[in-house]
Amino acid sequence: METFKEFTFEAAHRSPPFEGLHGHSFKVRLVFVGEPHPTFGWSHNLYDVEKQISELRSHLDHKYLNDIEGLSYPTLENVTSWIFKELHSRIAGLVRVELSRGRDGDAEGCSISALPLIITPAAA
Repeated sequence: METFKEFTFEAAHRSPPFEGLHGHSFKVRLVFVGEPHPTFGWSHNLYDVEKQISELRSHLDHKYLNDIEGLSYPTLENVTSWIFKELHSRIAGLVRVELSRGRDGDAEGCSISALPLIITPAAA
């Protein structure tokens, strides 16, 4: 079973030599895999997961990302990787982190997965 939890944060960053100081509204989706609980049916108690998310979010929300240890060059890809590394050891069953910025229908983003990537050849 897959369970997911989303959260948002607002942050500023610089990515020289590209644009100067600017900010984004970020959306994070965390995906967890596990066996369903026999009574509740969930793979993860989201109240327990929320404690870990709140702690992580407090490090990111309304912050200058370049000042965070491990994020001196905070591209979408590096922030996604940083979030995955921060939470993977704390939340069993975390298999994917998706990070996006921009409004729905006009967003860009990145995802990192702990699951093996399976690439199938295109149909001839």
